[in-house]
Amino acid sequence: KEKLLVALSHIGSMAESCIRQLLKQRRTPSRVRLGDLVDHVLQNHVDESGLENIHDDDIETFAAVAPQFLFTSAIQKDDEGVDDVLGLLLERATPSDNWIIDPESTTGMTPIEQVEEIIREKIYRCLHREVPHAVQQQNRMFKLVEPMKQKSGSAKEEGDKLLRIYQDLVVKTKSHQRLVLGSGGKTLERIRLTAVEDLEDAFECDVDLNLNVRISKSNHDVPLESESGGASTFTV
Repeated sequence: KEKLLVALSHIGSMAESCIRQLLKQRRTPSRVRLGDLVDHVLQNHVDESGLENIHDDDIETFAAVAPQFLFTSAIQKDDEGVDDVLGLLLERATPSDNWIIDPESTTGMTPIEQVEEIIREKIYRCLHREVPHAVQQQNRMFKLVEPMKQKSGSAKEEGDKLLRIYQDLVVKTKSHQRLVLGSGGKTLERIRLTAVEDLEDAFECDVDLNLNVRISKSNHDVPLESESGGASTFTV
């Protein structure tokens, strides 16, 4: 394996020599025909690196038409080529210097989208078989209430916030409605309580979550209302 890697290193070095010879010929009277280029390099190959004595304009012309390639070695320690590969991958993965998400944000979703995802997760955890897939969500309210200044000694401290969320869980049959509600409404209450815990962690405030299960006889999917329409969104 080591011999194979050494051979590949020599091949890469000769490829660089071919490129170097092509670029040198752009500005020198003596030229080697393209068909004889490989033989010329094999006979006169010297292990060298870089593009010294090559005009900058020629390098830019070559770089514009040639694909980017990198050489690295698996048998040489601290090979600089590894850093070049990592740098190229980072550049390709991050084509823009601007962050898509604010550095202080933990998600790219809007607050109402976060609510939808958290409640949806609890629906899947608390219901089984085809029932979770038959439940659609419709936002009714997303309201952040900042209380008035409290008098000293009151139960709530000044600055406490309450996020009030109302959402309908829409099903198409009475049997699905009974399954979502559960015996005595216990299943729906379990969905609500577990969702409240995650919502309070996400928004860092108390959450009043109201879930209502209703039947829609329409054959069309119920549109999931967003901040741009349908859901009542207030900041008081």
